[in-house]
Amino acid sequence: MGFAFIDPVGGNRPTDWSPEQIVGMQEISFNRTAKIVPLKGSNQFPDAVAIADKEVKGKCKVGRFDGDFLNNIMFGENPTVGSNLIVYPLEAHTVPASTTYTVTVTNASTFSLDLGVRYANGQPFTNMQGATLTAKGQYNVAAGVYTFYSGDAAAAVAISYEGTSTSGIAFTEHNQIMGWGPIVKLVLWEPYSTTLNISSNNGLYFGNVVFGGINGPLKRDDWVYLELDWEAFPDPNNNNLVWSILDGGGE
Repeated sequence: MGFAFIDPVGGNRPTDWSPEQIVGMQEISFNRTAKIVPLKGSNQFPDAVAIADKEVKGKCKVGRFDGDFLNNIMFGENPTVGSNLIVYPLEAHTVPASTTYTVTVTNASTFSLDLGVRYANGQPFTNMQGATLTAKGQYNVAAGVYTFYSGDAAAAVAISYEGTSTSGIAFTEHNQIMGWGPIVKLVLWEPYSTTLNISSNNGLYFGNVVFGGINGPLKRDDWVYLELDWEAFPDPNNNNLVWSILDGGGE
């Protein structure tokens, strides 16, 4: 297993950027391809063969990530302090037995979005969006205060909502002009050595890399692993890839 490091070197970098190791890495791969163009005449075999277009593309799968890392390699936006906070597990409350049948959630001071109400048995309520409550299983909400129908007096309910936190960061991926995004240097390092090849400092250096696609499946019984796509292109010195092998033996 090797290690990988990124260093934002150009493009549209966020205001606060820094080099960092890709931690929690499950795998990283690259595929260097070249188009082979034959010169054919009247014979079965070509008269000559030449290398034409080349490209290096890769994938990276990580299990540990944060907003700064994703912003550094992919988005290039300027984050703000603070983040959204989903209240989960659902917040348990009991509707008052008498008027006004209102429940104030714990984080009402930072309440920002209703995410639904259920009875304790899991049956969902209906948000009436400010309309008059006329039946059990209905509610309205404003600024973190939930109002229920009188028929639900003393009912046990579970509330889910979103608030805000002063911790963490948040950034918005804007609809930027074509080409917007950070350019990073990508360093892959492999320390493994054997008696056949005792090199213990094997490196691959990609001078300019752009990260593009991101796939993050959420599973019931597994960690979230982000799968990232990237592609390399030559740096200002026209260097695309440097192979570095500290070779101490072998054939």
